Amino acid sequence: MNHRILGLTVRNFRTLTDTKLPLGPLTVMVGPNAAGKSNVFHALEFLRSVSEDGIELALEGRGGFEAVGFRGGSRPVSRITIGIEGIWSDFASKEHPDSYELSVNRRRVPTRDHVLYRQERFTQHPRQETETSLNLKSAAAEINSSLAADVLKGTTDLDRMASALHQPLPWTADSPTAHAVEEIRRHLSGIRVFDPDVRAARKPSAITRSGRHLKDDASNLADFLKTLRAIRDEEGRRYIWEALLEDIRAVIPHIRDIHIVDTPGTYDHLSIELEEEGLRGRTRLEDASFGTVRVLCLLSIFHDPEPPALTCIEEIDHGIHPHALELLAVRLREASRRAQFLVTTHSPVFVSELTPDEFVVCERDADGASRIPALTPDEVREVIEASEGMPIGELWFANTLGGGL
Repeated sequence: MNHRILGLTVRNFRTLTDTKLPLGPLTVMVGPNAAGKSNVFHALEFLRSVSEDGIELALEGRGGFEAVGFRGGSRPVSRITIGIEGIWSDFASKEHPDSYELSVNRRRVPTRDHVLYRQERFTQHPRQETETSLNLKSAAAEINSSLAADVLKGTTDLDRMASALHQPLPWTADSPTAHAVEEIRRHLSGIRVFDPDVRAARKPSAITRSGRHLKDDASNLADFLKTLRAIRDEEGRRYIWEALLEDIRAVIPHIRDIHIVDTPGTYDHLSIELEEEGLRGRTRLEDASFGTVRVLCLLSIFHDPEPPALTCIEEIDHGIHPHALELLAVRLREASRRAQFLVTTHSPVFVSELTPDEFVVCERDADGASRIPALTPDEVREVIEASEGMPIGELWFANTLGGGL
């Protein structure tokens, strides 16, 4: 089954006061700085943190309710809501999607200034033509299911901030709804917000079991490339590694080869060295340009054979030559056939490679609230037709589609 997120709904989280963002295989957000694009990533990261650490730690790590809640308007907000629709249970579909919604509420009480409590709702389709739901409110958990195996063995001591996304409830064995809840937890905990730290990526990386996955900051780049290089097909070809090298040579023609070597003076660290046309010896990645390292990081995740269900990339064009962006757009779309990608860009060149369904305009109103999306795909198509087929990137750069300064 193709697990994926179909849409994100956010209310009163930072500048996202009423955001309903559809998510396809590839979604690219454009707009001015501070329009709210990064806050979409932060909302998804928040759900990831809830699944890993629980609601209270997820809030504390972001400065608390007041820092996370929308700070515009005449009064502080009393509720923050983040929800997703998607396909993660066995019989969900676009027509009958699963859903998860978390609300964190703040209210005044006589004995203290404020108290926080959560409301949590899961909806899933674990059997054909069967929808079940799980609701958590205050100390109560309510299951609505016609399936005999869906039974809770008691939740009398449920904390008002406990999350079923983080802490499993006492289900009976083989509960279909419990399995569906675990699937959404696994889905959200695997979200990758990829923001390569070029300085960290340049450095040697330790050889670890986590080398199968490139870290969010690309600090284990050498270890991950070792993994890609080791993968072979039935005929013994290093097909992923050769495809990656071909792409690198296409956008940085003077690179002939990439070598992964033991780091001098250590026995458990690897380094990356570049073999370059016209130069004697090799160039350490530590001495390579910012753009070279960033291109290598991006192309590496596009060739990842085991990508997480959703990868977010901030400013995909940062430090990249415009001609290289065309290839990155092609590889990104190919990678989106295996997993979802949500990215931001400020490059008209990159935007011109997109379709209206992949293109999301982001704007911010005078009251401080974001409008995402500011246009529907049909409205984008109307503008393109009226312009007699001008590229989306040119229309956006001319501010015809909005999302300008």
